[in-house]
Amino acid sequence: MLVRVLPLPVILDTNFLTVPAQFGVDVFSEAERVLERSIEFILLKSVLDEIKTKFERAGKTESRLFKVALDLTERCKIVAVDQSMEGSMVDDQLLEYAAAVKGVLATNDRELQRRAIERGIPILILRGRKHLELRGTIF
Repeated sequence: MLVRVLPLPVILDTNFLTVPAQFGVDVFSEAERVLERSIEFILLKSVLDEIKTKFERAGKTESRLFKVALDLTERCKIVAVDQSMEGSMVDDQLLEYAAAVKGVLATNDRELQRRAIERGIPILILRGRKHLELRGTIF
């Protein structure tokens, strides 16, 4: 019998998609290396909207970061959150979605990392401006 293993959902935060432009780290191949499995990169629609807004409002230097982040969104599956979550803060949406799909939250936001760990959600973070690290346990 053939068992099909579903890809692991990795939910990306806005700041995580700026890592390639800031530090030259390929977050997609690094995530695959660290997690050692098939991955489905997920981007919440609210995160995509946040990136677009930041790109439009950014100055010259920052606009480059968000332009790269926007380009990278093409490698992600865009997901709308449940209507009950639409009015919530983006960080709350990320936490709820990651918990619901038993995924990994990829973020460099320290407060969001703390909240995820408290809820038992594994996180993927940038370490030493060179590589990614998993914190928590994947089931």
